[in-house]
Amino acid sequence: MNIISTFIVWTWLLGIALVVPTTLPAGGAQESIIQNRKNNVGSPIIALKDFNLLSSASNNSSILTRVKAGTPVKILKIWDSSDREKWLLVNILIQDFNQLFYKRGWVNIGQS
Repeated sequence: MNIISTFIVWTWLLGIALVVPTTLPAGGAQESIIQNRKNNVGSPIIALKDFNLLSSASNNSSILTRVKAGTPVKILKIWDSSDREKWLLVNILIQDFNQLFYKRGWVNIGQS
């Protein structure tokens, strides 16, 4: 009787040990902040250098405003143009004459 109960306990433990890891996400229960950041397009980022906010996804479009380094930028859309350039549709918060408002425009980030 003792051998049968030991066999049942070990079988149960082995079954739990094989089934429980399949319910966990890949990499265990912890999620990396970097992975969440990379896949989340809508979260704001900080501009590292000054750039021009353009009215359309074209190099000869008009400049809406000059964005300074350190400005929070929210990426709304990523677009690859036919001439292999990558464009971002962004939303930025601008202060003019003690008023805050959002301005939307395009930024060229180079060749893809």
